Amino acid sequence: MTEQTDIRTRADGSIDTAHYMARGREMRSLAVWAVLEKLRPQPRMARRTAAKTPPLPRSLPVAHRPA
Repeated sequence: MTEQTDIRTRADGSIDTAHYMARGREMRSLAVWAVLEKLRPQPRMARRTAAKTPPLPRSLPVAHRPA
């Protein structure tokens, strides 16, 4: 590891673990929200309603009944 990384430290020189724990919690929370967003059912598109046709009669008229 030859690169110098910026590590957040406290005034006494130790690593600021509270900062990194909070950062990890936030990243985990965002990841959970992203998964939940993908799992949420998408709204369905409204169906086009065709012109309503009158209901079929329950029985055929007398003229159309088979003999």
